[in-house]
Amino acid sequence: MIKTESYLRQIRKHYPDLPIDTATLNQDGQYNDIVVVNDALIFRFAKVTESVETLRKEIHILRSLQGQVSLAVPNPTYNNAETNIIGEAFIGYPMIPGRPLLFHDFEAITNVKARERIANQLSGFLYELHHIFAHSLVPIELPFCDTQDEWKNMYERIQAQLFRYMRPDACQQVAKQLEDYIGNADLYKFEPAFRHGDFGAENILYDPDGQSVVGILDFGGAGLGDPAVDFAGLFASYGEEFYKQCCSFYPEMEHAMMRVQFYCQTFALEEALFGIENGDQVAFENGIARFV
Repeated sequence: MIKTESYLRQIRKHYPDLPIDTATLNQDGQYNDIVVVNDALIFRFAKVTESVETLRKEIHILRSLQGQVSLAVPNPTYNNAETNIIGEAFIGYPMIPGRPLLFHDFEAITNVKARERIANQLSGFLYELHHIFAHSLVPIELPFCDTQDEWKNMYERIQAQLFRYMRPDACQQVAKQLEDYIGNADLYKFEPAFRHGDFGAENILYDPDGQSVVGILDFGGAGLGDPAVDFAGLFASYGEEFYKQCCSFYPEMEHAMMRVQFYCQTFALEEALFGIENGDQVAFENGIARFV
């Protein structure tokens, strides 16, 4: 309750004419706390230092994407992104109707045409996003991601901070996977694309009545990098059969399978690493569970 009131004070301070009748706090996110205002507006407050700069970047990205893609993305109407103070920096936007297309909801979709429609929507959105000429559209310099140096750094941090919690055989397996990937120069010959960076079930909004996708959330990890990162999010969320269905709409997804499989293997490690580096015990335990 105290934290909710603190966030509401910040909203009222910067938007005094905005009526606030109800407010609900969600603290489940790794990088942001969410305040739902009037069941109609989403306000995301940075909860770790690195999230503040990410919010600034995301505002520019989201504004640039309006009208450029076929699915709705948040439209940042409100923000206090100039401050670096945790608990004060925020972004706000009208809620996109729908709910996350989690795996159990996806499994319940038995209609063949509905699944085909969803495959078309998601692969079509990724194709649009990956073929945007971001340099001319987004008015900031976007980070260049998924490089060999980035993965070398990730491997060093995993060794230093996670290996002591992991089984010896798990350490050996992870070391081999990462060393093989880092050492294979051919895997870095992808054409850099404007990619989402966290294209998983939690960020895909679905209308259960219409059995269709209605929006995509969370562009905090967006940047120029390997489009296979987004493909891997789809694969990990909905499985190989659906992934193959998406390939028929976006053939590059099929050609990227080696990179997709590697990224899928690293998602849990990245979650555990985030947890230990940011004091998030839940994220750490969720990520490390399969390796202990």
